[in-house]
Amino acid sequence: MLFSELDEHTALLKQRTELSKEQISASVSLLTDDQIEGESKKRFLIALSEKGESEEEFTEFVRCFRGLARNPEIEDWAGEAIDLCGTGGDRSGSFNISTAVSFLLAASNTTVIKHGNRSISSKCGSADLIEAVGIPLETDARTRKECLKRFSFNFLFAPSFHPAFKSIAPVRKNLAAEGKITIFNRLGPTLNPAEPAYQLLGVYSPAHLGQISRALSENGGKGGWVVHGKLKGGQGVDELTSCGDNCVSGYGSSATDKHAILSPSVWGQKIYPHDQLKGGDLANNLEILFNLANGSCPAGLLASILINAATALKIVGKVGSLGEGVEFTKSVIEGGKLKKWLRDIHEFFAK
Repeated sequence: MLFSELDEHTALLKQRTELSKEQISASVSLLTDDQIEGESKKRFLIALSEKGESEEEFTEFVRCFRGLARNPEIEDWAGEAIDLCGTGGDRSGSFNISTAVSFLLAASNTTVIKHGNRSISSKCGSADLIEAVGIPLETDARTRKECLKRFSFNFLFAPSFHPAFKSIAPVRKNLAAEGKITIFNRLGPTLNPAEPAYQLLGVYSPAHLGQISRALSENGGKGGWVVHGKLKGGQGVDELTSCGDNCVSGYGSSATDKHAILSPSVWGQKIYPHDQLKGGDLANNLEILFNLANGSCPAGLLASILINAATALKIVGKVGSLGEGVEFTKSVIEGGKLKKWLRDIHEFFAK
């Protein structure tokens, strides 16, 4: 009966019928059920992708999957915290900008609750770099709270908080091997189990900006930006950059920035070639991070970091303008706060 119910929903999707909230809830239960065979789940995900999720459907999928996440027990910080992350999938080979910016914000006493995973499509994912800095991926609630008190930072390793995803992992891996994009390519960054109030989320295609910003807003987000960076030649990246125009969809307290296209000049930055953002493997990216903390990195990368940090600071209300955010971020780097923060948090976890 369970198998046939998921197939019924697949048939509706093939007819280009939008699923109801009740049908989406049932579908999520079936997708995360170990008793349902993988081929049935695969057919459903392909049909959903081929139809294309409406904004209403995507919003409901986010709500249902959030309901299955484990509680990290850091509610006291979530109401003022921001998460910075991207969907991945742009295959641009960039340095881990959102992770470096997360460290910068935390070093300025801005609460960051970051959610992420190891590398999937790149040489170095957010979790890889965070672990290399000395921050463990697996922590208990007491340690999470202590880290937030001392360092205004916490990292939530996605596999530890989304046990339901284990039932879908083989199907996702199979679809990825076939080069098929599904809803899961966008869901991950929207499912921070702490549900921080603010978010700066990058997406690999501008077509999904409105869809994701609506989902974040209607699932309790106070405010944020969903962004996509344009590059020469039609390529795009899942973050704000200094390499071309940036597409923005604001929501909540940042809704005034909805559907904007912003040049780096809005942040007082020049346009730089994309190769200045280039990252590498874990060792390369760790070196770039420490160079940044020491005030030495490519001008284009520094400009992109300033752009993202200034935006995040404005989203949480710590600065009144993007220009003020840029100057504030420069002071954090030049004053040695980032360097000290990296050293102190490493020593904290090394004890």
